[in-house]
Amino acid sequence: MEVKRATFEEVNKAQLELIFDVIQEAIEKKDYIDDKSRRSYFDLLAFALLGKSVTHDFIFEYKRGKYNLGSLSTFARKMSFFDEKEPEIDLKGKKERVPIEILWIALRDNLYDPMDEALTLALKSSPERIEGGGGSYSFRPDEQKGKNKE
Repeated sequence: MEVKRATFEEVNKAQLELIFDVIQEAIEKKDYIDDKSRRSYFDLLAFALLGKSVTHDFIFEYKRGKYNLGSLSTFARKMSFFDEKEPEIDLKGKKERVPIEILWIALRDNLYDPMDEALTLALKSSPERIEGGGGSYSFRPDEQKGKNKE
């Protein structure tokens, strides 16, 4: 397996794929991840979040209650093993069936902060740098990398 630094552009692309191609589609279809897609879902989570989801809790608001369901990273991965339209979730000791699309919406809403953190990390470690001017931005390789700065 080759390990490389994720660029800002690659992480952003993975995040767009995760949110729009996987989660939004699952919300619209009221569906779960099939067995064949589970591995690619795990890879996409890792790349899109760069591990930043491990420091966040999965906060789930449902039926006038707010529940901490543990690590966001863990819950996001558990989502790929739900294989029914209304999986049973433990909400403070009470088992409750929750429509899968409600769980996907909650997952999406919990991903925004770790996605921002992952983009920030990718930007810091990326060979790209953002150039601003007049409100527009472009990316270009860092030409100073490896050169002595005078």
